[in-house]
Amino acid sequence: MISFLNKYKKIIFIATVSIFVIGVFFGLGAYVYSGNARGAVAEVNGKKIEADKFYTQVQRVMENLRNSNTEVNEIMEKTVKQQVLREMILEEILYQEASKLKLGVSNFEVAAEIQTSPQFYYEKHFDPRMYVQTIWSNFKMTPPEYEKWRKKARMGNKLKYFIYSSIKITPQELKDEYMLSKNQAKDFEKKKDEYMQQLKQKEFMETANYMLRQIASKTEI
Repeated sequence: MISFLNKYKKIIFIATVSIFVIGVFFGLGAYVYSGNARGAVAEVNGKKIEADKFYTQVQRVMENLRNSNTEVNEIMEKTVKQQVLREMILEEILYQEASKLKLGVSNFEVAAEIQTSPQFYYEKHFDPRMYVQTIWSNFKMTPPEYEKWRKKARMGNKLKYFIYSSIKITPQELKDEYMLSKNQAKDFEKKKDEYMQQLKQKEFMETANYMLRQIASKTEI
């Protein structure tokens, strides 16, 4: 089991941070800026959340909903706008914090991500033309814009991983928590690796949300 976790720890981590809680910013999402003359829907510590990128992402999510046969109405559209705005603000906050900690992302990392993404493949190989067409069609971005965005997103993920990897749980703490959850003692050895991941996920969520509350209280939005 341990060898399995070691082999797939990156996959497990991605699954964990995919449910990263972002509802810690009180009031955020209760409204959506309509944009202004400067072309921004919001600002995070002076950094603009650009209106064109915001509305492009909203349209992309709405189109995905329509393609999945989800009923799209005015309430749904408002909800999508709120969610997209929250996510874009969170991404910018994480990026700024990662920058402060000097958690850099190399051009090689971004290139590796792009060249291994199936959406940019043609006949089982990475195709530059497909890459350019896809990012423009889906995101209305040029390659430099897309690569800058992916670098920012990866920096945010590095910050999440930094938090996750800093969580340490001793064998005794694990056993105590397992017993407090009213699990069967005889199953502990068999399930301890699985339970360790669950406990680390719980600790990660609590730690990350506490950190985000502290950051949010000092962030000008």
